[in-house]
Amino acid sequence: MGRKTDNGQRPLRILAHMDEALRVSREATRGILRYAATHPDVEVRLFGPGTAARSFLSFRDWRPDGLIAGLPPLRGKQRERFGKLAGEFLADAAGMGCRAAVLSASSAPPKCPLRVACVSPDNVAVARCAAEHFAAKGVRHFAYVGDYENGRKAGERSWSAERDAAFRACAERAGCTYSTFGEALAAPDAGARQRKSLAKWVAALPKPCGILAARDLLASNILLACRDAGVAVPQAALVLGVDDNEFVCPHTTPTLSSIAIDYEGGGYMEMEALVAMLRGGEAPAGDVKYGVKGVVHRLSTSDPNEEHIMAARAEEFIAANAASGGIGVGDVAKAVFASVRLLEMNFKAVTGRTVCQAIQDAKLRRVCSMLVETQTPIGDIAGMCGFESDGYLKELFRRRFGCTMRDWRHFGGRPKLR
Repeated sequence: MGRKTDNGQRPLRILAHMDEALRVSREATRGILRYAATHPDVEVRLFGPGTAARSFLSFRDWRPDGLIAGLPPLRGKQRERFGKLAGEFLADAAGMGCRAAVLSASSAPPKCPLRVACVSPDNVAVARCAAEHFAAKGVRHFAYVGDYENGRKAGERSWSAERDAAFRACAERAGCTYSTFGEALAAPDAGARQRKSLAKWVAALPKPCGILAARDLLASNILLACRDAGVAVPQAALVLGVDDNEFVCPHTTPTLSSIAIDYEGGGYMEMEALVAMLRGGEAPAGDVKYGVKGVVHRLSTSDPNEEHIMAARAEEFIAANAASGGIGVGDVAKAVFASVRLLEMNFKAVTGRTVCQAIQDAKLRRVCSMLVETQTPIGDIAGMCGFESDGYLKELFRRRFGCTMRDWRHFGGRPKLR
């Protein structure tokens, strides 16, 4: 017998699709589960890659009331073929007992057997966020690189075209000039002709310019094109991606700033829309939109002032290397192509700390993390965090935090570094 709510009714049963391999899907699922955790009248079960049940049909006997899933958008020659497949999918859901469905960033197929709401990112909000970021940097020329369908003659994807139009409108309102790169781009290792075309376009843009890419992988192409064209980033061109892809943004040269979309908030809104329909409300008119969390700042849109760029690059190098080996000020200076004296002067002016202090802070952060998150013997931590002496680390730790490393681990403390 299923659980009951306080009023004796059976909770709404909702199936939600999740693909563990996709960060977007994982974040949306967190929003879905956050809603369920605060609403005892709702019960959620997951299906899809990485979950206990890969197929939603395995929940036939559970008799779900609603469904949340992503279906590819319907357009072009695929509309008729996929419309049939999507209709069959939703018909199966209806046969299991579902009365309504929410489609994530998708459009409903024709002759849909369920009430359907569509929830998707707000592309206008993405464009506005980019425009405000570039305007704050004093940029007066905006440019956009869109995402196109596969195929030589295929057009721009609808969500990308929406960002393009909204970004252009932002530029016009701000009195800025605007350019769009009107060719499809492939991966960064695509053919030389494509790279050459993009480099030629970048070189011809008025400088300084702010370039928004429809997604992060396209932005990595732009950074390569800037290098090919001899256009300095961020001094002459500021480059911004979308989605804050953890496998792309920290690993480009320079590292890529990106707009983080609020996918977790989107998952929460999907639940709100679905529950409202299941409680007797009508499907929302048009797509439900969710916004962005903001820009994740990295070097590709950093302050063109040289001392700030140098300090930012130094901090990135220290964060990546301090705890894994015995780096010194000379290693940091070499990484940012500066003399030790110039690095020390600029770093102190920008951050208020010396390079040595920054290195030590990074090592101590790693120590604190290992004490709380691992069971590594305390005697082994010094060598693993770049300290030559276990005794020196213990004394430094006591002076810095006012307790022993053993007490820190026992009480689950947190570092209080600047």
